[in-house]
Amino acid sequence: MPTTETKIWQGLKARVASLPLGLSIDWPLMPFDKPQAGGKPLPYVECRHIPNRVNRLLIGSQGPQERPGILQITLCWPASEISTGSGKTHPDVLIQQAGEIAAHFPTDLRLTFDGVTVRVERAPDVSQAYRDDAYVRVPVSVRYSVFA
Repeated sequence: MPTTETKIWQGLKARVASLPLGLSIDWPLMPFDKPQAGGKPLPYVECRHIPNRVNRLLIGSQGPQERPGILQITLCWPASEISTGSGKTHPDVLIQQAGEIAAHFPTDLRLTFDGVTVRVERAPDVSQAYRDDAYVRVPVSVRYSVFA
C-alpha cells in the first residue's frame, strides 16, 4: 500500500506531467538526458519536490497532520538561444512560459491520488531568471499543503 508521501508525490507528478508546454521533464532521481536537436540544446523543465516539516495539529496520535511543501518547477532554456535580436528567443518569452507553468497550478487547485488530496495554497511564485553555464533558468515555486 502506498504511503502518504508517495500519494502526495503521485498527485503532484500527474499535474506536472500534464503541463501544456510540450517540453521534456527532468524528474527527481530519474535518468535524464538533456534534449537536443541537431546538436543544439533544447528547452526543458526540471521538477523537484521539497517536502517541509510535518505539523501535528491534533492531540490524537492517529489524527491527520499538516504536510506542507514546495513543488519547484524550473524552466531551463539554452542560454545560446536567448537574445533580443532576431532569430533568437526573446527573454520575455521565458517569463511568459514560466507564467504558463504557474497558471497550471492555480490557487486552491486540488490534486487527489488514492484518497490523499494536495491543495495549492496560493498563486505560485515566478522567480527572477538566472543563468548557469549553459542555461537560463526561471524557477516557479508551487506551495502546497496536505492534511493526512
